Parts: sequence; C-alpha cells; structure tokens
Amino acid sequence: MKIKSNLYDGVHLFSGGLDSILSYFILKEKGYNPLPVFFETPFFCSDKVKIIAKNNRIDLLVINIFKEYIKILKNPVYGYGKNLNPCIDCKAFMINEAIDIATDNSFKYVSTGEVYNQRPMSQTLSGMEKIEKLLKRKDLLIRPLSHEILKEKFKENVLFKEKKFFSINGRKRNLQLELAKKFNIKDFSTPSGGCLLTYREYSQKLKTFLSFNIEEERYFWMIKHCRIVKFKNSISLIGRDKTDNENLIKLSSKQDKIYQIDDKKGPVGIFIGKDLNDFISFKMEMLKYSKRNQNLLEKIKKYDEL
Repeated sequence: MKIKSNLYDGVHLFSGGLDSILSYFILKEKGYNPLPVFFETPFFCSDKVKIIAKNNRIDLLVINIFKEYIKILKNPVYGYGKNLNPCIDCKAFMINEAIDIATDNSFKYVSTGEVYNQRPMSQTLSGMEKIEKLLKRKDLLIRPLSHEILKEKFKENVLFKEKKFFSINGRKRNLQLELAKKFNIKDFSTPSGGCLLTYREYSQKLKTFLSFNIEEERYFWMIKHCRIVKFKNSISLIGRDKTDNENLIKLSSKQDKIYQIDDKKGPVGIFIGKDLNDFISFKMEMLKYSKRNQNLLEKIKKYDEL
C-alpha cells in the first residue's frame, strides 16, 4: 500500500489506548514522524478510536483488514485465549501488515505501544518470542515504552541504536499516567480494550457463523445486534429489540433475505440458506420471539414487500 504523503518515516500501530498514544508522542518528541494506523475488522471497530485520535490531535489512517484477518481467526498458529481471541497471531498479523506498508514506502520502522509483561498472552517474553517467529522482518520493530529492556532480548532496529527510550515492565501505569500529563493527552480507551473476540457470548455466536463457512463481512458486523438461531442446513439472525431491527436492516445488502411480520410488530430476521424446512423453522422462531400465534406464519413476509 502506497502512502501519498512523504511526511512519514515509519508506521505506528494505533489502538486508542494510553500506551499506544504515548508511544506515538514519544517518537514525535525524538524527531520521528510515524504514520498512525488502525487496522479495522468487525471485531474491533474504529468509531471510538477515531474520536480518541482527533481529541489528541492525531491524524489517523484506518484500514479494513477483514478479508485477510478471517483466515487468521479460523486457524491461528498459537491458538486462542479464553474465548475466540487469537492474541499472539493477531498481534503478529497486524505488525506484518504494518511491515508491508513500511516496506512499500521505504519507511524505517514499525512501532507499537506494547509494554513488557503487561498482558498475559502477547506481552510476556514467551508471547513476544512467538510473535517474533511470525514476523516478516524483525529488524524494523520498536516498542518505545519497553525498548530498553527488549533491545537486549530481540534484534534491535539500528535506527534507534543511539536513542534512549523507556524500561516499563508490568501492569502498573504510574509512569504512563505521568507521561500522559506531560504530552497533554486528553482521551484514551481503557486497558481492557474493545476486542469483541474476548467476550464469551460474542465468541459463541461467531463460532456458529464460522461452522457454516460464512465469510461475508456484513454478517460479522451484525452479530452483536441479534440472536443467532442455527438450523440443520441454515442459519438466521433475529433482532432482539427495535435497535437490533434497525441495525440489521442498516447493515444488510440487497442480496439478504430479510423478513418481518406484516404489521411490523416483531423482530426483523435474516435467513441464510436454501433449505425449505429450515425456512419454515425460521418463521416459527420469528413468531416465538414476537410472542405471536402460530397462525400468523404466512404473515411473515420479505421486509421490502411490507
């Protein structure tokens, strides 16, 4: 991917968290000009991150990586966390995406806001070693907040050989909060992050989707706005309230089979499949969740016909 501007000398993985913002400003203070990038999928959305970047005077580039990411999600080298979160593979994948941008534009580094021993999977020595094994280039990476520790453990980017950074280790955030005041950072996301793959309910619904080999991106945006009902050969998404209904319609495309009871008093449902028996079961589910009589079965019609 070619970047039109020639102002940048590196790529910075921007998450909207405090460590990520600090790392960006630390590099700026030392005379570098990183390009802040947020890689977006339905599992981690850019809406709040864009606001955080704007509030901190950061010009953010958002890139959708869903098509490539779904392959990682289905078959991660290092498996999952407690739910469907492939943290090691995810971090390595994003760094590699940033490495590709850096290589395409002759940039000199890729930076992250990672802190040594802060997170149990991807930021321990073992986790970072696993990430390093998956990287296309190890010589480009820098983690400013823990650089002074990690440069002894991993290959150092020669660009920063004479530069002094930080030695932050562990989960305490006292120094980060002091630095936030120094850099006048006004807004940042909580340490728990916004990755939906770490949530049990979402992961369970996602597993059902993946078992049907569904890969159309719009459906993955819909998951958090519905209940999932699985049939023998088909699957459906059914709204739980008015807001869900509105979101399902908004996120759908012309190819989707959207249904609702003809008086529009009940859930919106999207049926994915061709099995006639499954479709009848789907309409029964629609009536069940609307608490309506089975005699209304034929009253369920395509939404665009209502």
